[in-house]
Amino acid sequence: MAIVKTEKTTEYEEYELLLLRRDNLRKEAEQFHLNYLRVFGDLMTEVFQQKVECIRRKKIIAYCQKLANRGADINRADLDAYIEQVMAEYRTELEQMIRTVSAIKNSGKISSYDKKKVKEIYYRLVRLIHPDIRPELAQDEVIRDYWQRIVVAYRHNDIEELEELDVLVRTYLKQHNIEAGEISLSNIKERITAIEKEIQTIISTDPYQYRFILEDKNAVNDRKQELKDELKSFREYGEQLDEVISSFNIRGFYA
Repeated sequence: MAIVKTEKTTEYEEYELLLLRRDNLRKEAEQFHLNYLRVFGDLMTEVFQQKVECIRRKKIIAYCQKLANRGADINRADLDAYIEQVMAEYRTELEQMIRTVSAIKNSGKISSYDKKKVKEIYYRLVRLIHPDIRPELAQDEVIRDYWQRIVVAYRHNDIEELEELDVLVRTYLKQHNIEAGEISLSNIKERITAIEKEIQTIISTDPYQYRFILEDKNAVNDRKQELKDELKSFREYGEQLDEVISSFNIRGFYA
């Protein structure tokens, strides 16, 4: 693969810096999301669990009402089988949510020194194989795989993985006589405009906006209270649904 070397232009420098800023904002957004789940994850899980329970009750009512309208008997075994089938997706989602929150709460934190090192390695690799900066490498399957691993490692501050990838990438480029120089990019102004719009979208939407809640103790307390109120509402609604369920004549005790 031949590399066309040109001198870096001011526009190219701007484009490169914007790419780095965008990727850094993406990482920050993911960190805000993780921190948000650390703070609110347990309550969010409880709320979702109660919501799923209300959905389960509503499906029981719909099933029972349908049979009651026909004058047919309601058998618990049949009802259980039906509910198990229709609720499988919700239960899978709930289990995944519980695992995610648990993993986040148990995950370790990285030192400021390692954060700096992570950023330095990432920036080096960006200049070497970022698909926007080095489009001529974008179709190389090995490079594509490396880049995907780099992005994941960077977002999760996996310094060991980044260090290994730094070596692997440089070794691969050397073995294939690929020079790590800059290239000339077409439509640079359009590329800059597109990245600027993407950056604006990131910083103006969730999860990046979570930072303003996490940095404000009052906002944190307000959000927790909102979740507690929502949890209480679902519990009360569940009790009302239970009363409706108890009005049906189900063969076999159902709780």
